[in-house]
Amino acid sequence: MTTLALPSPTPGLIATINARMWLDHTIDGRVFSPVLLTYPAPQFEDANPVEVERQMSIVAASLGARPPGPALPDVGERVTVHDGGVTLVHFDGSPYALRLPKHPRWTQVVAGLGQVLLAVGLDELSSTASRAEVDEYLDAAATCDRLYFGLATVTSQRRTTQRRP
Repeated sequence: MTTLALPSPTPGLIATINARMWLDHTIDGRVFSPVLLTYPAPQFEDANPVEVERQMSIVAASLGARPPGPALPDVGERVTVHDGGVTLVHFDGSPYALRLPKHPRWTQVVAGLGQVLLAVGLDELSSTASRAEVDEYLDAAATCDRLYFGLATVTSQRRTTQRRP
């Protein structure tokens, strides 16, 4: 079976991605930092779910994110924290990066942890979704295998991204 390669995300797609970051804890109390990337729901029209899935599949592929499995894929150096708290997510095949919203506490913790859990949702989500709506989205997406994941390394400078098999 032949797999078609997906194109790199366009600057327009990267600019529209919603990013939500938070700190969470594992069952044994260890801190981890997810970043949920979703396609924004249009305000005045319906989005084409097939097109949304195609666009977000491009995002997932360019990050090395995959459907849930026995282990998280290590997607390499994808997140860069710069002086002043600017945090960027880098994509394969694109000179453009996604600038994450500034959250000094999150950025400080992530820089110390050295890793971020990237989660790419294949469905749209309103950019004004409440915490409860995001939780509902995550539950529904996880149940239907509509989330792709990758464990990204955080760096303080951009380097060539290399995926590990």
